[in-house]
Amino acid sequence: MKIYIKTPARLHLGLLDLHGGLGRIYGGIGVAIGYPNIILEMQPSKTLLIRGEKGSTLKADVEHLLKTYKISDKVTIDVKQAIPEHVGLGSGTQLALAIATALAKIYQLKVTTRDLAIVMRRGTVSGIGTAIFEHGGFVIDGGLRTGIRSLVKENFPPLIFHHSFPEDWAFVVAIPNVRRGLSDEEELSAFKQLPSASEEDVGKVCRLVLEKLLPSLIEPDIENFGNALTQIQNIVGRYFAGVQGGTYSSSVATECIKHMAEYGAFGVGQSSWGPAVYGLVNNEKQALKLKSRVQTFLDEKTSGKVFISKANNGGAHIRLVED
Repeated sequence: MKIYIKTPARLHLGLLDLHGGLGRIYGGIGVAIGYPNIILEMQPSKTLLIRGEKGSTLKADVEHLLKTYKISDKVTIDVKQAIPEHVGLGSGTQLALAIATALAKIYQLKVTTRDLAIVMRRGTVSGIGTAIFEHGGFVIDGGLRTGIRSLVKENFPPLIFHHSFPEDWAFVVAIPNVRRGLSDEEELSAFKQLPSASEEDVGKVCRLVLEKLLPSLIEPDIENFGNALTQIQNIVGRYFAGVQGGTYSSSVATECIKHMAEYGAFGVGQSSWGPAVYGLVNNEKQALKLKSRVQTFLDEKTSGKVFISKANNGGAHIRLVED
């Protein structure tokens, strides 16, 4: 048996609550995008063999999975394509869940995607990556309960909203050639240093989400959706300034976001810790025009990659490959 998995990437669009006064904290907003992807194949074998991208760094994770589920057999994994690491596109969670899900399919484990995420130590801050792996589309999680320090089933960020994302809307994503974003232990340490948000700002964010962002997604109304998204990014970003140097992770990211807005993007922001930034447009023609302008800007500044990606509304694609 051989299992094939292709995952989406994700844009992390902001956090609901950095105050925590109601007993929950964080709460992520995100969307699955169709490119870039993790693509891998897994099959049983006599020895543990990992080929392709990320091969040298996955051995410990795979051995952890095998030990957790008491599987004495070994597997061969071919990582055919990977999402760039530490740029804000959710590569770690998608790769971890792809590997864990493939193993669960091969050995017919009776586990949920959330079970696998917990085993792979995902969801310590946000459940967005797990939700988009499973469902795709636009998602919001309910955050973590305060006062519980360890990641357990009872405190995994619950999915509280899921909706398909308009298929004609497109994101122009730019990854400036600057310092990579935080991840793993560095990320957890940085979250501990964040100041508590004011109840007023949390109220503004939640009101923007409930009364502007979500209705505009469902109608759909890209102008008001984008306006709400940009406002949320600006409010939340101020609380990250102390650990990333500003509302956004670098001066180049800040300038790039400004240019995207000036060039006609309806909504702009930074995904997670960056350096990936994005602009939302409503059709392919506009996306191509914005992509060209942003690439020219990056080439003049520091170099970098710019690409267009539309939403993935189905989550990870998983299939059995016949030998």
